[in-house]
Amino acid sequence: MIKNVISVHRLQCSLLNKDYALSMVSNFTLIKSSGVEICIQVPAKLTINNKVVDKNRVREYQLVFKTCEQLDLNGHWAYAIGLADGSRLVIGSKERPYPVAVSSQVLPENMSDSQLVEVTVTWSIPYNPLVFR
Repeated sequence: MIKNVISVHRLQCSLLNKDYALSMVSNFTLIKSSGVEICIQVPAKLTINNKVVDKNRVREYQLVFKTCEQLDLNGHWAYAIGLADGSRLVIGSKERPYPVAVSSQVLPENMSDSQLVEVTVTWSIPYNPLVFR
């Protein structure tokens, strides 16, 4: 099963549904239909880490993609990620903590090197696995 990131859309967090866990599918649809698609170099990289910080379990999402666009990073943005196998994921929610995005523009010394803008989006949230009984 191929899990490459093939699409990224974004939308202001304030426009999302409030309950992240129950509305991930509806938020993905909302971002994809109302948000802006970002033209990315495929595939992008998505890392999901589970860790313990100060005795609290934390899940950290890190999305790294390259684009030819200069993105306005002001405000709070949520990101809808589409995977090659048809899976989808939303990074961000209507409430804090919000994702943090950082962009890096490289002016290479060689003409053949990439001049794309690299964007790194990081989102850390408390990890509460769903328990089914």
